[in-house]
Amino acid sequence: MKIADAHSDTLYAIALEGIAPAQAMASPENLKKGGMSLQTFALFTGRKGPAGTPYQDALKMIEASKSLSIPMLTGDLPDALPDAPTGIFSIEGGEALEGKLERLEEFDRLCRVRMIALTWNHENEIGHPAKFGPEGGLKPFGLKLLAEMDRLGIYADASHLNEAGFWDIVEHMVLPPIASHSCCRELCDTPRNLYKAQAEAIIQKNGFIGVNFYPHFLTKAEKATVEDVVRHIDRFCELGGEHIVGFGSDFDGIEVQPEGLACAADFPNLIEALLKHGYTDAQVRGFAGENLFSALKRAERARRV
Repeated sequence: MKIADAHSDTLYAIALEGIAPAQAMASPENLKKGGMSLQTFALFTGRKGPAGTPYQDALKMIEASKSLSIPMLTGDLPDALPDAPTGIFSIEGGEALEGKLERLEEFDRLCRVRMIALTWNHENEIGHPAKFGPEGGLKPFGLKLLAEMDRLGIYADASHLNEAGFWDIVEHMVLPPIASHSCCRELCDTPRNLYKAQAEAIIQKNGFIGVNFYPHFLTKAEKATVEDVVRHIDRFCELGGEHIVGFGSDFDGIEVQPEGLACAADFPNLIEALLKHGYTDAQVRGFAGENLFSALKRAERARRV
């Protein structure tokens, strides 16, 4: 079964933290063992946010992607999920754009980013993070940015964004909102997870939700397991999201993992759990990769350049 994952911080770990590619949770070998077809590699802007050097660091991560020795898709996607591990790019933290629309054009040209998490955990030129509360919508630059992202077929990723910013995406963007690595707030009450109304909006607009593997977003219990990931997929499906839910592992960006999901090589454990839970092969193929790939293809068809 072909896997597609909406979020990893592997390039940051390699380029900025000095981890050898072979030691990463989403290393080429682990991706191969896990059945990975399409791995999203985030250009994470770093823990200092705008106070750091996010644009320069993003360029370092693009260069570091070459060390993974797997194909990186920087043009149109193929007609079907690849048979071997392949990468695409996203941005986590819109401060990488430095408040300039020309930076968006530059990243589109350099690596064809497919989605941008408008904030990480810092306020920036675009908007406000969920970490500091629900108030404060997108700023003027953020609203201008949405129009350009629509034109380029780039999703606005609401993982880390606050509620007011989320609803600005819904109101002002043609492309639907997505959440590349978030869980269900009904099941685990943390600002990083989606309220029911947010999930329903993503489902109604045919976006995408990638369930995050971070234990603290999955459960308030002492430990998380593969079954906790299944539980969040269940809830999104109950809301009507069977066609838009998938995986957003956050590998190489989380310091603890669920039991049975230590790295990308463990994806088969999750596939087995979903099948044992009673989902059909077709449903699990959707969760595993086809839902994300379909969403990416929809955005690509909406591209106007």
